[in-house]
Amino acid sequence: MAIPMRSLEEYDIHPKTGFLPPEPPLRRLMDPYYEPWETMMDNFNGLLLAGKLRENIHKMPLLDHSKLVAVEEYRRAFLILCMLSHSYVWGKHEVASETLPSNLAVPWTAIADHLGLCPVVCHASVILWNYRLLDPQGPIDLSNLTTLATYSGSLDESWFYLVTTAIESAGGECPSHILSCIEHIRENNLDGVLQDLTIIRDGMEQVNHVLHRMFEKCDPYVFYWKIRPYLAGWENMAEAGLPLGVIYEGVDSIWHAETEEYGDISHLTEEQRLLRQYRRYAGGSAAQSSLIACFDVAFGVEHHPVGEKKSSNMPSSPVDPADRYRHLPSTRPADELDENGLATPASSGATTPRTPFKRTNRNSFLRAMRKYMPEPHHLEHAANIRPFMLQLEAKFYNDNALTDQEKDILDKYNACLHQLKLFRDKHVQIVSLYIVNQARKGPNIAHGGFAMEKPKEDSSKKTNGTAPIPISPSSSTNSLADTPPMTSPSTGRHNILYPQTALETNPGIHANSPSSKLTQLFPQLGLAKYVDPKTKVVRGTGGTNVMPFLKQSRDETADMKIALKSPQDPSNLPNDSAAADENEPKKSWSDVLWRR
Repeated sequence: MAIPMRSLEEYDIHPKTGFLPPEPPLRRLMDPYYEPWETMMDNFNGLLLAGKLRENIHKMPLLDHSKLVAVEEYRRAFLILCMLSHSYVWGKHEVASETLPSNLAVPWTAIADHLGLCPVVCHASVILWNYRLLDPQGPIDLSNLTTLATYSGSLDESWFYLVTTAIESAGGECPSHILSCIEHIRENNLDGVLQDLTIIRDGMEQVNHVLHRMFEKCDPYVFYWKIRPYLAGWENMAEAGLPLGVIYEGVDSIWHAETEEYGDISHLTEEQRLLRQYRRYAGGSAAQSSLIACFDVAFGVEHHPVGEKKSSNMPSSPVDPADRYRHLPSTRPADELDENGLATPASSGATTPRTPFKRTNRNSFLRAMRKYMPEPHHLEHAANIRPFMLQLEAKFYNDNALTDQEKDILDKYNACLHQLKLFRDKHVQIVSLYIVNQARKGPNIAHGGFAMEKPKEDSSKKTNGTAPIPISPSSSTNSLADTPPMTSPSTGRHNILYPQTALETNPGIHANSPSSKLTQLFPQLGLAKYVDPKTKVVRGTGGTNVMPFLKQSRDETADMKIALKSPQDPSNLPNDSAAADENEPKKSWSDVLWRR
Protein backbone atom coordinates (compact mmCIF):
# COMPACT_ATOMS: atom_id res chain seq x y z
CA MET A 1 0.00 0.00 0.00
CA ALA A 2 1.29 3.45 -0.86
CA ILE A 3 2.62 5.54 1.99
CA PRO A 4 0.24 8.47 2.55
CA MET A 5 1.78 11.84 1.83
CA ARG A 6 1.96 14.42 4.54
CA SER A 7 0.60 17.92 4.02
CA LEU A 8 2.73 20.82 2.84
CA GLU A 9 2.54 22.34 6.33
CA GLU A 10 4.01 19.20 7.89
CA TYR A 11 6.97 19.46 5.51
CA ASP A 12 7.25 23.19 6.31
CA ILE A 13 6.72 23.89 2.60
CA HIS A 14 4.91 26.99 1.37
CA PRO A 15 3.20 26.71 -2.06
CA LYS A 16 4.97 29.85 -3.33
CA THR A 17 8.20 30.19 -1.36
CA GLY A 18 8.98 26.50 -0.87
CA PHE A 19 11.43 25.96 1.98
CA LEU A 20 11.81 29.69 2.58
CA PRO A 21 9.46 31.00 5.28
CA PRO A 22 6.40 32.73 3.79
CA GLU A 23 7.23 35.85 5.80
CA PRO A 24 10.74 37.35 6.01
CA PRO A 25 12.74 36.24 9.07
CA LEU A 26 12.60 38.26 12.28
CA ARG A 27 15.08 41.12 12.34
CA ARG A 28 15.18 41.23 16.13
CA LEU A 29 13.98 39.34 19.20
CA MET A 30 11.56 41.74 20.85
CA ASP A 31 11.56 40.15 24.31
CA PRO A 32 13.84 42.37 26.49
CA TYR A 33 15.15 39.18 28.12
CA TYR A 34 17.17 38.46 24.95
CA GLU A 35 18.56 41.98 24.64
CA PRO A 36 22.12 40.77 25.55
CA TRP A 37 22.12 38.66 22.38
CA GLU A 38 20.76 41.45 20.21
CA THR A 39 23.18 43.98 21.69
CA MET A 40 26.05 41.68 20.72
CA MET A 41 24.68 41.55 17.17
CA ASP A 42 24.38 45.34 17.05
CA ASN A 43 28.15 45.57 17.57
CA PHE A 44 29.08 42.21 16.08
CA ASN A 45 31.35 43.13 13.17
CA GLY A 46 33.02 45.94 15.12
CA LEU A 47 33.80 43.71 18.09
CA LEU A 48 35.20 40.99 15.82
CA LEU A 49 37.36 43.50 13.97
CA ALA A 50 38.63 45.05 17.22
CA GLY A 51 39.46 41.65 18.69
CA LYS A 52 37.02 42.14 21.56
CA LEU A 53 34.30 39.67 20.62
CA ARG A 54 35.44 36.87 22.93
CA GLU A 55 35.93 39.29 25.79
CA ASN A 56 32.38 40.59 25.46
CA ILE A 57 30.87 37.14 25.03
CA HIS A 58 32.41 36.12 28.36
CA LYS A 59 30.39 38.92 29.97
CA MET A 60 27.08 37.71 28.54
CA PRO A 61 24.61 35.91 30.82
CA LEU A 62 23.50 32.34 30.12
CA LEU A 63 19.97 32.86 28.82
CA ASP A 64 17.12 30.38 29.01
CA HIS A 65 16.00 29.34 25.53
CA SER A 66 12.60 28.18 26.78
CA LYS A 67 11.37 31.78 26.87
CA LEU A 68 11.33 31.68 23.07
CA VAL A 69 7.81 31.01 21.80
CA ALA A 70 7.26 31.03 18.03
CA VAL A 71 9.40 29.10 15.56
CA GLU A 72 10.40 32.44 14.02
CA GLU A 73 11.98 33.39 17.35
CA TYR A 74 13.86 30.09 17.50
CA ARG A 75 15.19 30.70 13.99
CA ARG A 76 16.36 34.22 14.85
CA ALA A 77 18.04 32.95 18.00
CA PHE A 78 19.73 30.14 16.07
CA LEU A 79 21.14 32.61 13.54
CA ILE A 80 22.46 34.85 16.33
CA LEU A 81 24.19 31.96 18.08
CA CYS A 82 25.64 30.69 14.78
CA MET A 83 27.23 34.08 14.16
CA LEU A 84 28.53 34.50 17.70
CA SER A 85 29.73 30.91 18.15
CA HIS A 86 31.66 30.53 14.89
CA SER A 87 33.25 33.94 15.36
CA TYR A 88 34.20 32.97 18.91
CA VAL A 89 35.84 29.72 17.77
CA TRP A 90 37.70 31.11 14.73
CA GLY A 91 38.28 34.69 15.88
CA LYS A 92 40.07 37.33 13.82
CA HIS A 93 43.88 37.16 13.95
CA GLU A 94 43.38 34.84 16.94
CA VAL A 95 44.21 31.20 17.55
CA ALA A 96 41.15 28.98 17.18
CA SER A 97 39.36 28.32 20.46
CA GLU A 98 38.84 24.69 21.43
CA THR A 99 36.15 25.66 23.93
CA LEU A 100 32.74 27.20 23.36
CA PRO A 101 31.52 28.84 26.58
CA SER A 102 28.32 27.61 28.15
CA ASN A 103 26.46 30.90 27.59
CA LEU A 104 26.65 30.06 23.87
CA ALA A 105 26.85 26.26 23.85
CA VAL A 106 23.90 25.46 26.13
CA PRO A 107 21.17 27.57 24.47
CA TRP A 108 22.56 26.91 20.98
CA THR A 109 22.36 23.14 21.47
CA ALA A 110 18.85 23.33 22.92
CA ILE A 111 17.59 25.58 20.12
CA ALA A 112 19.19 23.31 17.50
CA ASP A 113 17.41 20.32 19.03
CA HIS A 114 14.11 22.21 18.86
CA LEU A 115 14.64 22.96 15.16
CA GLY A 116 15.92 19.48 14.33
CA LEU A 117 19.42 20.72 13.48
CA CYS A 118 23.01 20.37 14.67
CA PRO A 119 24.46 23.28 16.69
CA VAL A 120 26.73 24.55 13.92
CA VAL A 121 26.32 27.02 11.08
CA CYS A 122 24.29 25.46 8.27
CA HIS A 123 22.52 26.31 5.03
CA ALA A 124 19.23 27.06 6.77
CA SER A 125 20.74 29.55 9.21
CA VAL A 126 22.58 31.81 6.75
CA ILE A 127 20.34 31.28 3.69
CA LEU A 128 16.73 30.59 4.72
CA TRP A 129 16.63 32.71 7.89
CA ASN A 130 19.10 35.51 7.12
CA TYR A 131 17.48 37.94 4.70
CA ARG A 132 15.14 40.89 4.61
CA LEU A 133 13.24 42.57 1.80
CA LEU A 134 14.20 46.12 0.83
CA ASP A 135 10.61 46.62 -0.32
CA PRO A 136 8.30 44.61 1.96
CA GLN A 137 5.81 44.30 -0.89
CA GLY A 138 8.40 43.30 -3.48
CA PRO A 139 9.59 39.90 -4.68
CA ILE A 140 12.19 37.64 -3.08
CA ASP A 141 14.85 38.16 -5.71
CA LEU A 142 18.29 39.74 -5.96
CA SER A 143 16.85 43.16 -6.77
CA ASN A 144 15.06 43.28 -3.42
CA LEU A 145 17.22 41.41 -0.90
CA THR A 146 19.80 42.17 1.75
CA THR A 147 21.25 40.11 4.61
CA LEU A 148 20.58 40.36 8.32
CA ALA A 149 24.09 39.29 9.38
CA THR A 150 27.48 38.43 7.91
CA TYR A 151 30.77 37.40 9.51
CA SER A 152 33.00 39.67 7.44
CA GLY A 153 30.69 42.64 6.96
CA SER A 154 31.49 42.47 3.23
CA LEU A 155 29.20 42.88 0.23
CA ASP A 156 30.75 39.73 -1.22
CA GLU A 157 29.52 37.65 1.71
CA SER A 158 26.05 39.17 1.46
CA TRP A 159 25.93 38.38 -2.25
CA PHE A 160 27.07 34.79 -1.66
CA TYR A 161 24.19 34.22 0.77
CA LEU A 162 21.60 36.17 -1.20
CA VAL A 163 22.24 34.37 -4.49
CA THR A 164 21.49 31.13 -2.66
CA THR A 165 18.41 32.66 -1.02
CA ALA A 166 17.23 33.77 -4.47
CA ILE A 167 17.83 30.21 -5.74
CA GLU A 168 15.52 28.88 -3.03
CA SER A 169 12.95 31.49 -4.06
CA ALA A 170 13.28 30.78 -7.79
CA GLY A 171 12.58 27.11 -7.11
CA GLY A 172 10.01 27.90 -4.44
CA GLU A 173 7.02 26.43 -6.30
CA CYS A 174 8.83 23.21 -7.17
CA PRO A 175 8.46 21.29 -3.85
CA SER A 176 4.68 21.73 -3.72
CA HIS A 177 4.36 20.64 -7.37
CA ILE A 178 6.58 17.63 -6.69
CA LEU A 179 4.13 16.49 -4.03
CA SER A 180 1.23 17.38 -6.33
CA CYS A 181 2.82 15.35 -9.14
CA ILE A 182 3.01 12.29 -6.89
CA GLU A 183 -0.64 12.65 -6.00
CA HIS A 184 -1.57 12.99 -9.66
CA ILE A 185 0.44 9.84 -10.45
CA ARG A 186 -1.51 7.95 -7.79
CA GLU A 187 -4.75 9.26 -9.28
CA ASN A 188 -3.57 8.44 -12.83
CA ASN A 189 -4.14 12.09 -13.72
CA LEU A 190 -1.66 12.41 -16.60
CA ASP A 191 -2.71 15.97 -17.43
CA GLY A 192 -1.84 16.98 -13.87
CA VAL A 193 1.47 15.11 -13.99
CA LEU A 194 2.48 16.87 -17.21
CA GLN A 195 1.49 20.26 -15.86
CA ASP A 196 3.42 19.74 -12.62
CA LEU A 197 6.57 18.59 -14.42
CA THR A 198 6.39 21.61 -16.71
CA ILE A 199 6.23 23.99 -13.74
CA ILE A 200 9.07 22.13 -12.00
CA ARG A 201 11.23 22.27 -15.15
CA ASP A 202 10.61 26.02 -15.53
CA GLY A 203 11.43 26.62 -11.87
CA MET A 204 14.68 24.69 -12.15
CA GLU A 205 15.60 26.71 -15.22
CA GLN A 206 15.18 29.88 -13.15
CA VAL A 207 17.31 28.34 -10.40
CA ASN A 208 20.14 27.89 -12.90
CA HIS A 209 19.73 31.44 -14.15
CA VAL A 210 20.17 32.79 -10.62
CA LEU A 211 23.17 30.54 -9.91
CA HIS A 212 24.96 32.04 -12.91
CA ARG A 213 24.88 35.41 -11.16
CA MET A 214 27.18 34.29 -8.33
CA PHE A 215 30.17 35.67 -10.25
CA GLU A 216 28.78 39.20 -10.43
CA LYS A 217 29.46 40.48 -6.91
CA CYS A 218 31.28 37.76 -4.97
CA ASP A 219 35.02 37.83 -5.55
CA PRO A 220 36.63 34.36 -5.40
CA TYR A 221 39.60 35.56 -3.35
CA VAL A 222 37.39 37.32 -0.80
CA PHE A 223 35.14 34.29 -0.54
CA TYR A 224 37.92 31.78 0.00
CA TRP A 225 40.19 33.70 2.34
CA LYS A 226 37.82 36.08 4.15
CA ILE A 227 34.38 34.41 4.22
CA ARG A 228 34.84 30.67 3.90
CA PRO A 229 36.87 30.17 7.11
CA TYR A 230 33.92 31.26 9.25
CA LEU A 231 31.67 28.72 7.55
CA ALA A 232 34.01 25.91 8.60
CA GLY A 233 32.81 23.47 11.21
CA TRP A 234 35.04 21.45 13.54
CA GLU A 235 35.13 18.07 11.89
CA ASN A 236 38.48 17.09 10.32
CA MET A 237 40.02 20.25 11.79
CA ALA A 238 43.05 18.70 13.48
CA GLU A 239 45.40 21.01 11.60
CA ALA A 240 43.62 24.02 13.06
CA GLY A 241 44.18 22.76 16.60
CA LEU A 242 40.77 21.07 16.91
CA PRO A 243 41.58 17.34 16.61
CA LEU A 244 38.57 16.33 18.71
CA GLY A 245 36.32 19.17 17.64
CA VAL A 246 35.06 21.79 20.09
CA ILE A 247 34.12 21.49 23.75
CA TYR A 248 30.51 22.57 24.23
CA GLU A 249 30.75 23.67 27.85
CA GLY A 250 27.81 22.59 29.95
CA VAL A 251 26.49 20.21 27.27
CA ASP A 252 26.45 16.46 27.79
CA SER A 253 23.70 14.64 25.95
CA ILE A 254 23.96 11.59 28.24
CA TRP A 255 24.39 13.12 31.68
CA HIS A 256 20.99 14.32 32.90
CA ALA A 257 21.11 14.84 36.65
CA GLU A 258 17.32 14.58 37.01
CA THR A 259 17.13 11.13 35.44
CA GLU A 260 18.28 7.71 36.53
CA GLU A 261 20.98 7.88 33.84
CA TYR A 262 22.95 10.11 36.21
CA GLY A 263 23.93 7.09 38.29
CA ASP A 264 25.28 5.29 35.22
CA ILE A 265 28.02 7.87 34.60
CA SER A 266 28.49 9.41 38.02
CA HIS A 267 31.69 7.36 38.42
CA LEU A 268 33.37 8.92 35.38
CA THR A 269 36.49 10.99 35.92
CA GLU A 270 36.75 14.68 35.12
CA GLU A 271 38.65 13.82 31.93
CA GLN A 272 35.99 11.34 30.84
CA ARG A 273 33.25 13.90 31.34
CA LEU A 274 35.30 16.50 29.47
CA LEU A 275 35.63 14.14 26.52
CA ARG A 276 31.85 13.79 26.43
CA GLN A 277 31.51 17.54 25.87
CA TYR A 278 33.46 17.47 22.60
CA ARG A 279 31.40 17.80 19.45
CA ARG A 280 32.49 17.46 15.81
CA TYR A 281 30.21 18.96 13.19
CA ALA A 282 30.65 19.64 9.48
CA GLY A 283 30.54 23.24 8.32
CA GLY A 284 27.99 24.91 6.10
CA SER A 285 27.61 23.24 2.70
CA ALA A 286 25.48 23.46 -0.42
CA ALA A 287 24.75 19.78 0.21
CA GLN A 288 22.53 20.98 3.07
CA SER A 289 20.10 22.69 0.69
CA SER A 290 16.65 21.26 1.27
CA LEU A 291 15.64 22.26 -2.25
CA ILE A 292 18.42 20.35 -4.04
CA ALA A 293 17.91 17.36 -1.75
CA CYS A 294 14.20 17.51 -2.62
CA PHE A 295 15.04 17.32 -6.33
CA ASP A 296 17.28 14.32 -5.78
CA VAL A 297 14.62 12.46 -3.83
CA ALA A 298 11.82 13.36 -6.24
CA PHE A 299 13.66 12.30 -9.40
CA GLY A 300 15.18 9.23 -7.80
CA VAL A 301 18.81 10.31 -8.28
CA GLU A 302 21.01 7.62 -6.77
CA HIS A 303 24.27 8.73 -5.17
CA HIS A 304 26.98 6.20 -4.33
CA PRO A 305 30.25 6.28 -2.40
CA VAL A 306 32.86 8.31 -4.23
CA GLY A 307 34.58 6.15 -6.83
CA GLU A 308 31.85 3.53 -6.98
CA LYS A 309 29.37 3.09 -9.76
CA LYS A 310 25.83 1.77 -9.58
CA SER A 311 26.65 -1.32 -11.63
CA SER A 312 29.54 -2.45 -9.45
CA ASN A 313 30.47 -2.72 -5.82
CA MET A 314 34.11 -2.20 -6.71
CA PRO A 315 35.63 1.26 -7.10
CA SER A 316 35.83 2.32 -10.73
CA SER A 317 38.83 4.53 -10.00
CA PRO A 318 41.48 4.74 -7.26
CA VAL A 319 39.78 5.94 -4.09
CA ASP A 320 41.14 6.66 -0.64
CA PRO A 321 39.31 4.11 1.55
CA ALA A 322 39.40 6.64 4.41
CA ASP A 323 37.77 9.36 2.31
CA ARG A 324 35.33 11.30 4.46
CA TYR A 325 32.57 10.76 1.92
CA ARG A 326 32.81 7.03 2.58
CA HIS A 327 33.43 6.86 6.34
CA LEU A 328 32.11 9.71 8.46
CA PRO A 329 33.20 10.16 12.07
CA SER A 330 30.79 10.32 14.94
CA THR A 331 29.83 13.82 16.02
CA ARG A 332 30.87 12.84 19.55
CA PRO A 333 34.47 11.55 19.90
CA ALA A 334 33.58 9.71 23.15
CA ASP A 335 31.28 7.40 21.16
CA GLU A 336 34.21 6.11 19.14
CA LEU A 337 36.17 4.67 22.04
CA ASP A 338 34.09 1.55 22.55
CA GLU A 339 30.67 0.16 21.82
CA ASN A 340 29.42 1.15 25.26
CA GLY A 341 30.48 4.77 24.86
CA LEU A 342 32.45 4.57 28.13
CA ALA A 343 35.97 5.90 27.79
CA THR A 344 38.72 4.54 30.01
CA PRO A 345 41.88 6.68 30.30
CA ALA A 346 45.24 5.05 29.64
CA SER A 347 46.30 5.93 33.19
CA SER A 348 43.35 4.16 34.82
CA GLY A 349 45.19 0.85 35.15
CA ALA A 350 42.59 -1.07 33.16
CA THR A 351 43.98 -4.38 31.93
CA THR A 352 41.16 -5.38 29.59
CA PRO A 353 42.11 -4.57 25.97
CA ARG A 354 40.12 -1.62 24.70
CA THR A 355 37.93 -1.86 21.63
CA PRO A 356 39.94 -0.52 18.66
CA PHE A 357 39.16 2.97 17.44
CA LYS A 358 36.48 2.85 14.79
CA ARG A 359 34.25 5.27 12.98
CA THR A 360 30.64 4.54 13.74
CA ASN A 361 28.92 6.61 11.06
CA ARG A 362 29.19 4.71 7.76
CA ASN A 363 26.53 6.71 5.91
CA SER A 364 27.27 8.64 2.74
CA PHE A 365 28.01 12.35 2.95
CA LEU A 366 24.69 13.40 1.44
CA ARG A 367 22.80 11.16 3.83
CA ALA A 368 24.72 12.64 6.74
CA MET A 369 23.90 16.18 5.57
CA ARG A 370 20.23 15.53 6.32
CA LYS A 371 21.09 16.11 9.98
CA TYR A 372 21.99 19.69 9.01
CA MET A 373 18.61 20.38 7.39
CA PRO A 374 15.52 21.40 9.36
CA GLU A 375 13.82 18.17 10.34
CA PRO A 376 10.45 18.88 8.65
CA HIS A 377 12.27 19.25 5.30
CA HIS A 378 13.13 15.55 5.14
CA LEU A 379 10.89 14.22 2.37
CA GLU A 380 10.27 10.50 2.61
CA HIS A 381 11.64 8.38 -0.18
CA ALA A 382 8.03 7.59 -1.01
CA ALA A 383 8.00 11.08 -2.53
CA ASN A 384 9.56 9.75 -5.70
CA ILE A 385 8.45 10.33 -9.27
CA ARG A 386 10.91 7.90 -10.84
CA PRO A 387 9.03 4.59 -10.34
CA PHE A 388 6.20 5.87 -12.54
CA MET A 389 8.72 6.90 -15.21
CA LEU A 390 10.26 3.43 -15.11
CA GLN A 391 6.79 1.97 -15.60
CA LEU A 392 6.42 4.07 -18.75
CA GLU A 393 9.82 2.88 -19.94
CA ALA A 394 8.84 -0.75 -19.32
CA LYS A 395 5.58 -0.22 -21.18
CA PHE A 396 7.49 1.14 -24.15
CA TYR A 397 9.79 -1.87 -24.34
CA ASN A 398 6.99 -4.36 -23.78
CA ASP A 399 4.62 -3.21 -26.50
CA ASN A 400 6.08 0.06 -27.83
CA ALA A 401 2.69 1.67 -27.31
CA LEU A 402 3.23 4.85 -25.31
CA THR A 403 0.76 7.60 -25.99
CA ASP A 404 2.00 11.00 -27.09
CA GLN A 405 1.12 12.34 -23.65
CA GLU A 406 3.12 9.64 -21.92
CA LYS A 407 6.10 10.42 -24.16
CA ASP A 408 5.72 14.09 -23.28
CA ILE A 409 5.77 13.18 -19.58
CA LEU A 410 9.02 11.26 -20.03
CA ASP A 411 10.49 14.17 -21.99
CA LYS A 412 9.59 16.59 -19.20
CA TYR A 413 11.06 14.26 -16.58
CA ASN A 414 14.32 14.08 -18.56
CA ALA A 415 14.24 17.86 -18.99
CA CYS A 416 14.03 18.27 -15.20
CA LEU A 417 17.00 15.95 -14.75
CA HIS A 418 18.88 17.90 -17.41
CA GLN A 419 18.31 21.14 -15.51
CA LEU A 420 19.58 19.48 -12.33
CA LYS A 421 22.62 18.24 -14.24
CA LEU A 422 23.24 21.78 -15.56
CA PHE A 423 23.01 23.07 -11.99
CA ARG A 424 25.72 20.64 -10.94
CA ASP A 425 27.81 21.56 -13.99
CA LYS A 426 27.77 25.19 -12.89
CA HIS A 427 28.39 24.21 -9.28
CA VAL A 428 31.54 22.35 -10.35
CA GLN A 429 32.70 25.49 -12.18
CA ILE A 430 32.02 27.68 -9.15
CA VAL A 431 33.85 25.35 -6.80
CA SER A 432 36.78 25.21 -9.22
CA LEU A 433 37.03 29.00 -9.34
CA TYR A 434 36.14 29.84 -5.75
CA ILE A 435 37.86 26.97 -3.91
CA VAL A 436 40.22 24.83 -5.97
CA ASN A 437 41.96 27.66 -7.82
CA GLN A 438 42.24 29.78 -4.69
CA ALA A 439 43.69 26.90 -2.68
CA ARG A 440 46.35 26.37 -5.33
CA LYS A 441 47.27 30.06 -5.58
CA GLY A 442 47.51 30.70 -1.85
CA PRO A 443 46.73 33.98 -0.05
CA ASN A 444 48.08 37.37 -1.08
CA ILE A 445 49.35 37.73 2.48
CA ALA A 446 51.06 34.93 4.35
CA HIS A 447 48.36 34.35 6.93
CA GLY A 448 45.29 34.92 4.77
CA GLY A 449 44.04 37.48 7.25
CA PHE A 450 43.79 35.00 10.11
CA ALA A 451 45.91 33.77 12.99
CA MET A 452 49.52 32.81 12.28
CA GLU A 453 51.83 30.57 14.16
CA LYS A 454 54.49 32.90 15.56
CA PRO A 455 58.17 31.94 15.18
CA LYS A 456 60.05 31.12 18.35
CA GLU A 457 63.57 32.42 19.06
CA ASP A 458 64.62 29.10 20.53
CA SER A 459 62.68 25.98 19.65
CA SER A 460 64.19 24.16 22.63
CA LYS A 461 62.54 26.52 25.09
CA LYS A 462 59.30 25.59 26.78
CA THR A 463 56.22 26.33 24.72
CA ASN A 464 53.98 29.21 25.73
CA GLY A 465 50.89 27.08 25.17
CA THR A 466 49.75 28.60 21.88
CA ALA A 467 51.77 26.77 19.26
CA PRO A 468 50.47 23.58 17.72
CA ILE A 469 52.27 20.35 18.56
CA PRO A 470 53.21 18.31 15.49
CA ILE A 471 52.71 14.57 15.74
CA SER A 472 55.24 12.48 13.90
CA PRO A 473 54.04 10.18 11.11
CA SER A 474 55.61 7.31 13.00
CA SER A 475 53.83 8.10 16.24
CA SER A 476 52.00 5.18 17.76
CA THR A 477 48.32 5.40 18.53
CA ASN A 478 48.65 2.79 21.24
CA SER A 479 51.49 3.98 23.47
CA LEU A 480 52.18 7.15 25.38
CA ALA A 481 55.88 6.43 25.08
CA ASP A 482 55.70 7.31 21.41
CA THR A 483 53.96 10.64 21.96
CA PRO A 484 56.26 13.52 20.98
CA PRO A 485 57.29 16.08 23.57
CA MET A 486 55.19 19.20 23.97
CA THR A 487 57.44 21.50 21.99
CA SER A 488 56.69 24.00 19.27
CA PRO A 489 57.93 23.95 15.71
CA SER A 490 61.17 25.77 15.16
CA THR A 491 60.50 27.13 11.72
CA GLY A 492 57.76 28.34 9.46
CA ARG A 493 54.81 30.69 9.57
CA HIS A 494 51.52 29.40 8.29
CA ASN A 495 47.80 29.87 8.53
CA ILE A 496 46.64 27.65 11.38
CA LEU A 497 43.00 28.61 11.11
CA TYR A 498 41.82 26.74 8.09
CA PRO A 499 43.68 23.80 6.53
CA GLN A 500 43.13 24.14 2.81
CA THR A 501 44.11 20.78 1.38
CA ALA A 502 44.70 17.51 3.23
CA LEU A 503 41.71 15.95 4.95
CA GLU A 504 43.76 14.78 7.91
CA THR A 505 47.44 15.66 8.22
CA ASN A 506 49.64 15.94 11.30
CA PRO A 507 47.24 17.27 13.91
CA GLY A 508 48.20 20.63 15.39
CA ILE A 509 47.43 20.12 19.08
CA HIS A 510 48.03 23.18 21.22
CA ALA A 511 50.21 22.55 24.25
CA ASN A 512 48.42 22.58 27.60
CA SER A 513 45.06 22.45 25.81
CA PRO A 514 42.33 20.00 26.81
CA SER A 515 42.94 17.95 23.66
CA SER A 516 46.66 17.60 24.43
CA LYS A 517 45.78 16.16 27.84
CA LEU A 518 43.12 13.87 26.42
CA THR A 519 45.47 12.68 23.69
CA GLN A 520 47.77 11.30 26.36
CA LEU A 521 44.94 9.88 28.45
CA PHE A 522 43.12 8.32 25.47
CA PRO A 523 45.71 7.29 22.85
CA GLN A 524 43.06 4.98 21.36
CA LEU A 525 41.45 8.09 19.85
CA GLY A 526 43.97 7.70 17.05
CA LEU A 527 44.98 11.35 16.80
CA ALA A 528 48.46 10.44 15.56
CA LYS A 529 47.05 9.27 12.24
CA TYR A 530 49.13 10.68 9.40
CA VAL A 531 48.20 11.58 5.85
CA ASP A 532 50.70 13.20 3.52
CA PRO A 533 50.01 16.97 3.61
CA LYS A 534 51.08 17.21 -0.03
CA THR A 535 47.94 15.43 -1.13
CA LYS A 536 45.96 17.17 -3.86
CA VAL A 537 42.71 16.90 -1.91
CA VAL A 538 40.81 20.19 -1.72
CA ARG A 539 37.92 20.55 0.69
CA GLY A 540 34.57 22.23 0.34
CA THR A 541 32.98 24.34 3.07
CA GLY A 542 31.67 21.13 4.61
CA GLY A 543 35.26 19.91 5.05
CA THR A 544 35.16 17.41 2.21
CA ASN A 545 37.24 16.16 -0.71
CA VAL A 546 35.04 18.17 -2.93
CA MET A 547 35.80 17.75 -6.65
CA PRO A 548 35.49 13.96 -7.08
CA PHE A 549 32.22 14.04 -5.18
CA LEU A 550 30.72 16.92 -7.17
CA LYS A 551 31.66 15.43 -10.52
CA GLN A 552 30.29 12.03 -9.60
CA SER A 553 27.06 13.61 -8.32
CA ARG A 554 26.67 15.42 -11.64
CA ASP A 555 27.29 12.23 -13.62
CA GLU A 556 24.87 10.26 -11.44
CA THR A 557 22.22 12.89 -12.17
CA ALA A 558 22.73 12.58 -15.92
CA ASP A 559 22.61 8.77 -15.65
CA MET A 560 19.02 8.96 -14.37
CA LYS A 561 17.66 10.12 -17.73
CA ILE A 562 15.39 7.60 -19.43
CA ALA A 563 16.10 7.26 -23.13
CA LEU A 564 13.64 5.25 -25.20
CA LYS A 565 15.84 3.33 -27.62
CA SER A 566 13.92 1.43 -30.28
CA PRO A 567 16.01 -1.27 -31.99
CA GLN A 568 13.77 -1.01 -35.07
CA ASP A 569 14.49 2.70 -35.46
CA PRO A 570 18.14 3.67 -35.01
CA SER A 571 17.20 7.33 -35.38
CA ASN A 572 15.52 7.11 -31.98
CA LEU A 573 18.87 6.75 -30.30
CA PRO A 574 19.28 9.84 -28.12
CA ASN A 575 21.82 12.47 -29.00
CA ASP A 576 22.66 13.66 -25.52
CA SER A 577 25.29 16.10 -26.69
CA ALA A 578 22.92 17.73 -29.14
CA ALA A 579 20.22 17.97 -26.49
CA ALA A 580 22.70 19.50 -24.11
CA ASP A 581 23.82 22.04 -26.70
CA GLU A 582 20.21 22.98 -27.41
CA ASN A 583 19.39 23.51 -23.73
CA GLU A 584 22.75 24.86 -22.60
CA PRO A 585 22.54 28.59 -21.75
CA LYS A 586 24.52 30.96 -23.91
CA LYS A 587 28.05 31.64 -22.69
CA SER A 588 28.21 34.69 -20.44
CA TRP A 589 31.04 36.86 -19.21
CA SER A 590 31.08 34.70 -16.05
CA ASP A 591 32.05 31.64 -18.09
CA VAL A 592 34.88 33.62 -19.63
CA LEU A 593 35.99 34.66 -16.14
CA TRP A 594 35.98 31.04 -14.98
CA ARG A 595 38.15 29.93 -17.90
CA ARG A 596 40.66 32.65 -17.00
